Amino acid sequence: MSATQTSSRARTYALYTGTPRQVACDAVAAVQPDAPLIPAPAQHAQLLLESEVFYWVLNTQRHFFEYPFGIRYVQPTSEGVRLHLESNTSLDSLLSGLLPCRSPMRVGRDEIYGLNGVRICARTDRGIELRRLGQPTRIQLTGPSRRAFQKAEAALAQQIQSNGGEACWLAGDTWTPYEKQWDTERQPLIYEKIWRDAAWLPSGLLRRLGLLHTVAVPQVVTGHESRLGEWWILQLEHDSETALRRAELVQALTDPEHGLPLELCGHRDLTPGGSLGLVLLKSPDRSAALQLRYDRIDYPIRKHRAEMFAAIRRRTSALTGEASLPVMPGCSGTG
Repeated sequence: MSATQTSSRARTYALYTGTPRQVACDAVAAVQPDAPLIPAPAQHAQLLLESEVFYWVLNTQRHFFEYPFGIRYVQPTSEGVRLHLESNTSLDSLLSGLLPCRSPMRVGRDEIYGLNGVRICARTDRGIELRRLGQPTRIQLTGPSRRAFQKAEAALAQQIQSNGGEACWLAGDTWTPYEKQWDTERQPLIYEKIWRDAAWLPSGLLRRLGLLHTVAVPQVVTGHESRLGEWWILQLEHDSETALRRAELVQALTDPEHGLPLELCGHRDLTPGGSLGLVLLKSPDRSAALQLRYDRIDYPIRKHRAEMFAAIRRRTSALTGEASLPVMPGCSGTG
C-alpha cells in the first residue's frame, strides 16, 4: 500500500473513531489492506456486550463533557473495543453504569444494574479490561490514570454497600447467586429476540462514536433506546451559532464501506421554539432504526462550567459548512 493510501485510510479511521493522527496511523498499519477499517465483532457475545455498553453509555453519560459522552475516542478491533475516557468525571459516571451491582428495591425483588456477570480481568497503568464470565468478550477502558480507576471503583463499591447493595464485580471469577438467578430468569434485555436482532446497531454506533465530534458538532449528546432495542434515539443539542451538519453525519453513517447498513427514510427541519429537527435511518431489513433529533439550546454558562463550555466551543467551532439533505416529500422522520 502506498504512503498516500495509508494516509487516506488513517484519516478515515480517525474520522470514525476520533483517534489522534498517530494512533490512527498505527491502527491502519496493523490492519490488512483488504480488511475493514472499522470491523464488526468476531463473536456474537462481544456484539451483544457492546450493545449493552452503549445502552449504559446513554443512561449514565448525561453530564457536560468536552467530547460527547465523555469519550475522547474509541479503538475497535474484531476481538473487542477500547474506550478512552476524557476525565475523572466521565470515568466515575461510566463505571457506575458498567460494573454490575445488586440494588435493593423498596418494593419487589432486588435488581441487577450494570453489565451482569462482567468482571475486571486486567489492570494497566491507565485503565482496566472488562470481560463477561465464561464468554470471549473484551471491553477496555482507558482514563487519566490507574489511581483514578482505583479511586472511582472504591468509591462506587462503598456507595453500593452503604445503600445495602452488593458490588457483584468484587466476587471474582464466579457469579454471585443473585446474578446467576437474574441471568437464569432471563431478566437482561439481551435475551429479547428483538434486542438480539438489532444489537448490531448500538455496537456499530459505539465503534463509530468519533463521528459525533469529527463530523457532527453538537455541544451535548444524549439518547435512549425504545421498542426493546429496535429503535435507538440520539438527541444532538447545538448552540445557536453552529451548523447542524445533518447531511454530513448521515453520509458517514450510511457510507457503504465504513458506515452501517442504514438508509435515509425521512427528515424534518428544526423549527426553533417549535418542533425538533428529525432524521430517520433504518436498516433495509427493518431490524433496527436510528432517529437523530436536533435542537438548539444556549445553556447559561455558570462559573463552574465556564472552562468546560470553552472547551466545547473550541471543538464545535473547528468544523464549519453544512450540506443539505435530499428533499423527501411526505417523509417526516417520525417513523
